[in-house]
Amino acid sequence: MTSSNFQESQFSEANSSAAVLIIREIFAVVRKNVVALIVAPLIAGTVVAAYASFRTKEYTSVAYLRLDENSARAADAIMSTVPVLDQLLTKFKVDGATAEDRRRALDSNRSISVAQKENPRTSPLFRLSVTNADPTMAQAINAAFIAAWIEATIPPPIKLKALNDEIARTEQLIPQMSALLDVIKKASPPVLHAENTLSEDALTPAIALITKIDQANKRIEQLKLQTLGASQDAVFSPPNLPDAPNPTHAARWGLLAAIAAEILLLMFFWFRHSIKWRQAAVE
Repeated sequence: MTSSNFQESQFSEANSSAAVLIIREIFAVVRKNVVALIVAPLIAGTVVAAYASFRTKEYTSVAYLRLDENSARAADAIMSTVPVLDQLLTKFKVDGATAEDRRRALDSNRSISVAQKENPRTSPLFRLSVTNADPTMAQAINAAFIAAWIEATIPPPIKLKALNDEIARTEQLIPQMSALLDVIKKASPPVLHAENTLSEDALTPAIALITKIDQANKRIEQLKLQTLGASQDAVFSPPNLPDAPNPTHAARWGLLAAIAAEILLLMFFWFRHSIKWRQAAVE
């Protein structure tokens, strides 16, 4: 038991000595290369901050759409499709070596996100953003995306015919149900000589028919809306014309560059010092 405790004590002391030695070596590396460790990160941070400040300014045009989460996802997917992107590329010049490059460049500058201070799952408002070096172009591309999305939601010919056929069938049912309701009213004996009052036996089927007529009318309204695609009412706020460029965050980028340079330099100097240290130990 005493021997085991003694071994553990020796192991702990050895680890402590090794840790102290490593810390001393790190301080030695820092002292030896203190100038480089100060100057190089400052230069890197300054260069990156200057680049961020003077690079091409970008503007973001924002529109707000009345959509739920599923509709927003569907709109985002439609706007990313090849037909929609190609439709916009015929109107706007986008740099790229190939058609696919131009599509990616166009789509990468567009995003749909939930409006600020809204819950993604319950929000009725989503934010469509388009970024461009020209504020007028950003607004125009944003409006073109909305127009192309609304147009793309209009049903294709086969589905449109199916919707119109269902509308026609439902419209034919309404007069038939109304005629049947009149028959029930005429066949029902008056109750205590009160006008427009149905007997108990006729009341239940009459209510059922009235309910079905209301449901048929609502169904017709829904089908007609589907034939029109997305409504312009979905556009809560049209794309704005940005009057100020996006923040460059030059100071933030400069600080990150300086920290990264400091870490890389310290790793380099430590690696070089450790090699010399091992060589000296071998000799």
